Amino acid sequence: MRTTYFPEEFLSKYKKFCGKEWPEFFKTIQEKQPKSFWVNSHKTNVNEITTFLKKQNIPFEQYPFSKQAFFINYQKPGDLLIFKTGKISMQEKAAMLPVIALNPGKEDFVLDACAAPGMKTIQLSNMSGQVVAVDVNDLRTRSLLHNKTNYNLTNVRVVRNDVRNIKEKFDKIMLDAPCSSEGLVRKRKEALKGWSQKLVNSKAKAQKNMIIECFDMLKPKGEMVYATCSFAKEENEDIVNFLLEKREDAQIMPVKIEGIKIRENKWCEHAVRLWPQDNDTQQFFFAKIKKK
Repeated sequence: MRTTYFPEEFLSKYKKFCGKEWPEFFKTIQEKQPKSFWVNSHKTNVNEITTFLKKQNIPFEQYPFSKQAFFINYQKPGDLLIFKTGKISMQEKAAMLPVIALNPGKEDFVLDACAAPGMKTIQLSNMSGQVVAVDVNDLRTRSLLHNKTNYNLTNVRVVRNDVRNIKEKFDKIMLDAPCSSEGLVRKRKEALKGWSQKLVNSKAKAQKNMIIECFDMLKPKGEMVYATCSFAKEENEDIVNFLLEKREDAQIMPVKIEGIKIRENKWCEHAVRLWPQDNDTQQFFFAKIKKK
Protein backbone atom coordinates (compact mmCIF):
# COMPACT_ATOMS: atom_id res chain seq x y z
CA MET A 1 0.00 0.00 0.00
CA ARG A 2 1.43 3.37 -1.04
CA THR A 3 1.23 5.81 1.88
CA THR A 4 1.82 9.43 0.89
CA TYR A 5 2.88 12.09 3.38
CA PHE A 6 0.60 15.15 3.57
CA PRO A 7 1.17 18.06 6.00
CA GLU A 8 -1.99 19.12 7.85
CA GLU A 9 -1.48 22.66 6.54
CA PHE A 10 -1.56 21.32 2.97
CA LEU A 11 -4.71 19.28 3.58
CA SER A 12 -6.52 22.20 5.17
CA LYS A 13 -5.55 24.57 2.36
CA TYR A 14 -6.56 22.36 -0.52
CA LYS A 15 -9.77 21.00 1.01
CA LYS A 16 -10.93 24.61 1.01
CA PHE A 17 -9.46 25.37 -2.43
CA CYS A 18 -10.93 22.29 -4.15
CA GLY A 19 -14.32 22.34 -2.48
CA LYS A 20 -16.59 19.58 -3.80
CA GLU A 21 -13.78 18.27 -6.02
CA TRP A 22 -11.55 17.52 -3.03
CA PRO A 23 -12.32 13.76 -2.74
CA GLU A 24 -11.43 13.04 -6.39
CA PHE A 25 -8.43 15.39 -6.32
CA PHE A 26 -7.07 13.84 -3.12
CA LYS A 27 -7.65 10.28 -4.34
CA THR A 28 -5.75 10.99 -7.58
CA ILE A 29 -2.69 12.63 -5.99
CA GLN A 30 -2.23 9.58 -3.76
CA GLU A 31 -1.91 7.33 -6.80
CA LYS A 32 1.37 6.63 -8.57
CA GLN A 33 1.55 8.62 -11.80
CA PRO A 34 1.67 6.85 -15.18
CA LYS A 35 5.07 6.48 -16.84
CA SER A 36 5.74 8.28 -20.09
CA PHE A 37 8.62 9.12 -22.39
CA TRP A 38 9.75 11.47 -25.14
CA VAL A 39 11.43 10.17 -28.31
CA ASN A 40 14.74 11.99 -28.84
CA SER A 41 14.84 12.77 -32.56
CA HIS A 42 18.58 13.55 -32.42
CA LYS A 43 19.31 9.84 -31.97
CA THR A 44 16.32 7.88 -33.28
CA ASN A 45 12.83 8.09 -34.74
CA VAL A 46 9.36 7.03 -33.63
CA ASN A 47 9.30 3.97 -35.88
CA GLU A 48 12.50 2.55 -34.39
CA ILE A 49 11.21 3.01 -30.83
CA THR A 50 7.76 1.53 -31.44
CA THR A 51 9.30 -1.44 -33.29
CA PHE A 52 11.63 -2.08 -30.33
CA LEU A 53 8.76 -1.96 -27.81
CA LYS A 54 6.59 -4.28 -29.89
CA LYS A 55 9.42 -6.83 -30.11
CA GLN A 56 9.81 -6.65 -26.34
CA ASN A 57 6.02 -7.02 -25.86
CA ILE A 58 5.95 -3.82 -23.83
CA PRO A 59 2.57 -2.02 -23.91
CA PHE A 60 2.72 1.61 -25.04
CA GLU A 61 0.45 4.28 -26.45
CA GLN A 62 1.19 7.47 -28.38
CA TYR A 63 -0.25 10.63 -26.84
CA PRO A 64 -2.37 12.70 -29.26
CA PHE A 65 -0.55 15.97 -28.59
CA SER A 66 2.82 14.91 -30.08
CA LYS A 67 4.13 12.10 -32.26
CA GLN A 68 7.17 11.98 -29.92
CA ALA A 69 5.24 11.53 -26.65
CA PHE A 70 4.21 8.11 -25.31
CA PHE A 71 2.70 6.32 -22.34
CA ILE A 72 4.57 3.14 -21.40
CA ASN A 73 3.38 0.31 -19.17
CA TYR A 74 6.68 -1.04 -17.87
CA GLN A 75 7.95 -1.25 -14.30
CA LYS A 76 11.50 0.02 -14.89
CA PRO A 77 11.84 1.85 -18.23
CA GLY A 78 15.24 3.09 -17.08
CA ASP A 79 16.56 -0.45 -17.57
CA LEU A 80 15.73 -0.42 -21.28
CA LEU A 81 18.55 -0.02 -23.81
CA ILE A 82 16.63 2.73 -25.63
CA PHE A 83 16.78 4.79 -22.43
CA LYS A 84 20.40 4.00 -21.57
CA THR A 85 21.52 5.06 -25.05
CA GLY A 86 19.66 8.38 -24.96
CA LYS A 87 17.04 7.48 -27.54
CA ILE A 88 14.18 8.24 -25.13
CA SER A 89 13.92 10.43 -22.05
CA MET A 90 11.53 9.68 -19.21
CA GLN A 91 9.19 12.62 -18.65
CA GLU A 92 5.80 12.98 -16.99
CA LYS A 93 2.94 13.78 -19.38
CA ALA A 94 1.99 17.18 -17.91
CA ALA A 95 5.66 18.21 -17.82
CA MET A 96 5.83 17.77 -21.60
CA LEU A 97 2.98 20.19 -22.26
CA PRO A 98 4.65 23.58 -21.62
CA VAL A 99 7.10 22.98 -24.48
CA ILE A 100 4.24 21.73 -26.66
CA ALA A 101 2.40 25.00 -25.91
CA LEU A 102 5.51 27.10 -26.60
CA ASN A 103 5.90 25.29 -29.93
CA PRO A 104 9.34 26.58 -30.98
CA GLY A 105 10.46 26.17 -34.58
CA LYS A 106 13.80 25.54 -36.27
CA GLU A 107 14.21 29.28 -36.90
CA ASP A 108 13.85 30.16 -33.20
CA PHE A 109 16.57 31.18 -30.74
CA VAL A 110 15.32 29.74 -27.43
CA LEU A 111 16.13 30.23 -23.74
CA ASP A 112 15.54 27.40 -21.27
CA ALA A 113 15.68 29.61 -18.20
CA CYS A 114 15.88 27.14 -15.29
CA ALA A 115 16.87 24.15 -17.33
CA ALA A 116 18.28 21.40 -15.10
CA PRO A 117 17.98 18.47 -15.11
CA GLY A 118 17.10 19.03 -18.75
CA MET A 119 14.06 17.02 -19.82
CA LYS A 120 12.43 20.11 -21.34
CA THR A 121 15.83 20.99 -22.81
CA ILE A 122 15.70 17.76 -24.82
CA GLN A 123 12.26 18.67 -26.14
CA LEU A 124 13.37 22.20 -26.98
CA SER A 125 16.50 20.93 -28.69
CA ASN A 126 14.45 18.55 -30.85
CA MET A 127 12.06 21.31 -31.92
CA SER A 128 14.22 24.48 -32.02
CA GLY A 129 17.10 26.03 -33.89
CA GLN A 130 19.46 27.06 -31.09
CA VAL A 131 18.88 26.69 -27.33
CA VAL A 132 20.63 28.35 -24.39
CA ALA A 133 20.08 26.17 -21.29
CA VAL A 134 20.78 28.04 -18.07
CA ASP A 135 20.95 26.90 -14.45
CA VAL A 136 22.59 28.59 -11.48
CA ASN A 137 23.34 25.43 -9.48
CA ASP A 138 26.70 23.76 -10.16
CA LEU A 139 25.55 20.20 -9.49
CA ARG A 140 22.39 20.62 -11.55
CA THR A 141 24.39 22.16 -14.38
CA ARG A 142 26.49 18.99 -14.48
CA SER A 143 23.31 17.01 -15.12
CA LEU A 144 22.57 19.37 -18.00
CA LEU A 145 26.03 18.79 -19.46
CA HIS A 146 25.59 15.03 -19.07
CA ASN A 147 22.26 15.16 -20.89
CA LYS A 148 23.70 17.38 -23.63
CA THR A 149 26.22 14.60 -24.38
CA ASN A 150 23.98 11.60 -23.75
CA TYR A 151 21.13 12.91 -25.89
CA ASN A 152 23.38 14.48 -28.56
CA LEU A 153 22.00 18.00 -28.04
CA THR A 154 24.45 19.70 -30.40
CA ASN A 155 22.30 22.82 -30.76
CA VAL A 156 22.27 23.46 -26.98
CA ARG A 157 24.67 25.82 -25.20
CA VAL A 158 24.79 25.08 -21.44
CA VAL A 159 25.46 28.05 -19.16
CA ARG A 160 25.94 27.96 -15.39
CA ASN A 161 24.67 31.34 -14.27
CA ASP A 162 21.72 33.14 -12.74
CA VAL A 163 19.32 33.57 -15.66
CA ARG A 164 18.93 37.23 -14.67
CA ASN A 165 22.53 37.78 -15.80
CA ILE A 166 21.86 36.62 -19.37
CA LYS A 167 21.96 39.60 -21.74
CA GLU A 168 20.79 38.07 -25.02
CA LYS A 169 17.32 38.45 -26.57
CA PHE A 170 15.25 35.42 -27.52
CA ASP A 171 12.40 34.43 -29.84
CA LYS A 172 11.02 31.92 -27.33
CA ILE A 173 11.59 31.41 -23.61
CA MET A 174 10.73 28.41 -21.41
CA LEU A 175 10.55 29.43 -17.75
CA ASP A 176 9.86 26.32 -15.67
CA ALA A 177 10.25 28.22 -12.43
CA PRO A 178 11.60 26.74 -9.19
CA CYS A 179 8.53 26.17 -7.03
CA SER A 180 7.19 24.37 -3.97
CA SER A 181 6.93 21.21 -6.13
CA GLU A 182 3.48 20.15 -4.93
CA GLY A 183 2.91 18.25 -8.16
CA LEU A 184 5.74 15.82 -7.48
CA VAL A 185 3.68 14.06 -4.80
CA ARG A 186 2.47 11.48 -7.36
CA LYS A 187 6.10 10.72 -8.21
CA ARG A 188 7.56 10.66 -4.70
CA LYS A 189 5.39 9.92 -1.67
CA GLU A 190 7.69 12.03 0.53
CA ALA A 191 7.65 15.05 -1.84
CA LEU A 192 5.72 17.23 0.62
CA LYS A 193 8.04 16.63 3.60
CA GLY A 194 9.49 20.14 3.31
CA TRP A 195 6.27 21.84 2.20
CA SER A 196 4.78 24.79 4.06
CA GLN A 197 2.82 27.91 3.20
CA LYS A 198 5.95 29.84 4.15
CA LEU A 199 7.85 27.96 1.41
CA VAL A 200 5.10 28.77 -1.12
CA ASN A 201 5.30 32.48 -0.24
CA SER A 202 9.09 32.45 -0.51
CA LYS A 203 9.00 30.79 -3.93
CA ALA A 204 6.35 33.24 -5.14
CA LYS A 205 8.52 36.20 -4.25
CA ALA A 206 11.40 34.84 -6.36
CA GLN A 207 9.04 33.87 -9.20
CA LYS A 208 7.76 37.45 -9.53
CA ASN A 209 11.30 38.66 -10.05
CA MET A 210 12.11 35.88 -12.48
CA ILE A 211 9.05 36.24 -14.72
CA ILE A 212 9.75 39.96 -15.20
CA GLU A 213 13.41 39.36 -15.98
CA CYS A 214 12.62 36.63 -18.52
CA PHE A 215 9.83 38.58 -20.20
CA ASP A 216 12.26 41.47 -20.71
CA MET A 217 14.61 39.07 -22.56
CA LEU A 218 12.01 38.43 -25.25
CA LYS A 219 12.35 40.01 -28.66
CA PRO A 220 9.32 42.01 -29.85
CA LYS A 221 6.52 39.56 -30.76
CA GLY A 222 8.44 36.87 -28.87
CA GLU A 223 6.66 34.26 -26.74
CA MET A 224 7.36 32.62 -23.42
CA VAL A 225 5.76 29.94 -21.29
CA TYR A 226 5.75 30.27 -17.52
CA ALA A 227 5.24 26.92 -15.78
CA THR A 228 5.35 25.27 -12.36
CA CYS A 229 4.54 21.85 -10.94
CA SER A 230 2.78 23.60 -8.06
CA PHE A 231 -0.97 23.86 -7.59
CA ALA A 232 -0.71 27.04 -5.51
CA LYS A 233 -2.47 30.10 -6.90
CA GLU A 234 0.25 32.19 -5.22
CA GLU A 235 2.88 30.59 -7.49
CA ASN A 236 0.77 30.48 -10.63
CA GLU A 237 -2.04 32.87 -11.54
CA ASP A 238 -0.80 35.49 -9.07
CA ILE A 239 2.62 35.48 -10.75
CA VAL A 240 1.22 35.83 -14.27
CA ASN A 241 -1.16 38.59 -13.13
CA PHE A 242 1.80 40.36 -11.53
CA LEU A 243 3.55 40.37 -14.92
CA LEU A 244 0.43 41.74 -16.63
CA GLU A 245 0.34 44.57 -14.09
CA LYS A 246 4.01 45.44 -14.56
CA ARG A 247 4.31 45.04 -18.34
CA GLU A 248 1.61 46.55 -20.55
CA ASP A 249 3.00 44.72 -23.61
CA ALA A 250 2.43 41.28 -22.03
CA GLN A 251 -0.53 39.30 -23.35
CA ILE A 252 -1.75 35.83 -22.29
CA MET A 253 -2.43 33.59 -25.27
CA PRO A 254 -5.15 30.92 -25.41
CA VAL A 255 -3.85 27.34 -25.43
CA LYS A 256 -5.43 24.21 -26.87
CA ILE A 257 -3.63 20.86 -26.74
CA GLU A 258 -5.08 17.81 -28.43
CA GLY A 259 -6.23 15.15 -25.99
CA ILE A 260 -5.82 17.37 -22.91
CA LYS A 261 -8.75 18.73 -20.91
CA ILE A 262 -8.15 22.40 -20.11
CA ARG A 263 -10.64 24.15 -17.87
CA GLU A 264 -11.61 27.79 -17.95
CA ASN A 265 -9.41 29.67 -15.49
CA LYS A 266 -11.35 32.11 -13.31
CA TRP A 267 -8.23 33.73 -11.82
CA CYS A 268 -6.24 34.37 -15.01
CA GLU A 269 -7.89 34.10 -18.43
CA HIS A 270 -6.23 31.58 -20.77
CA ALA A 271 -3.79 30.31 -18.11
CA VAL A 272 -3.77 26.50 -17.90
CA ARG A 273 -4.32 24.81 -14.54
CA LEU A 274 -4.12 21.03 -14.92
CA TRP A 275 -6.21 19.19 -12.35
CA PRO A 276 -4.66 15.74 -11.87
CA GLN A 277 -7.98 13.89 -12.11
CA ASP A 278 -8.78 15.45 -15.51
CA ASN A 279 -5.86 13.97 -17.48
CA ASP A 280 -4.24 11.56 -14.97
CA THR A 281 -1.21 13.83 -14.53
CA GLN A 282 0.71 15.72 -11.90
CA GLN A 283 -0.75 18.96 -10.60
CA PHE A 284 0.62 21.45 -13.12
CA PHE A 285 0.27 25.02 -14.33
CA PHE A 286 1.45 26.99 -17.35
CA ALA A 287 0.63 30.16 -19.25
CA LYS A 288 1.72 31.22 -22.73
CA ILE A 289 2.69 34.89 -22.85
CA LYS A 290 3.32 37.04 -25.91
CA LYS A 291 5.27 40.29 -26.10
CA LYS A 292 2.98 42.56 -28.09
